[in-house]
Amino acid sequence: MAASAPPAGAQTVYPPGTFRIDGLPVSCGPTVFVLNPSLPDVGMAQPGIIHMNPNVLWSMPTSMKLFWASHECGHQIVGANETAADCWAIRLGRNQGWFPPSEFNHLIWMFRHNTGDITHPPGPVRVNNMIACYNS
Repeated sequence: MAASAPPAGAQTVYPPGTFRIDGLPVSCGPTVFVLNPSLPDVGMAQPGIIHMNPNVLWSMPTSMKLFWASHECGHQIVGANETAADCWAIRLGRNQGWFPPSEFNHLIWMFRHNTGDITHPPGPVRVNNMIACYNS
């Protein structure tokens, strides 16, 4: 019997160590990944759970998918600080080899018009922070 696709808007839960992006294993210690198509952003973290919107996530290049999953994992490690979570994700990608310098073009494009908010710096500042993290 073939498995059917979950209903539109249904969440899919991935226990620790079972989530994959484009065939690559993505793990964040004991954290559960939840794909939630009704999430109003690409991702969100809360203690022990990373929520990702598959409708947004799957439209991106692999390096950006991994960046966002790693950014949300970074919140599990460094807490609520957005700049620290960005830096954690960028360094992880650099160290694991899935985020070479050429991939910064995707970040620049993604954040070029982002005005930021109370917790996120404006896009160009955010990208410059990530480049500095990559190079440190």
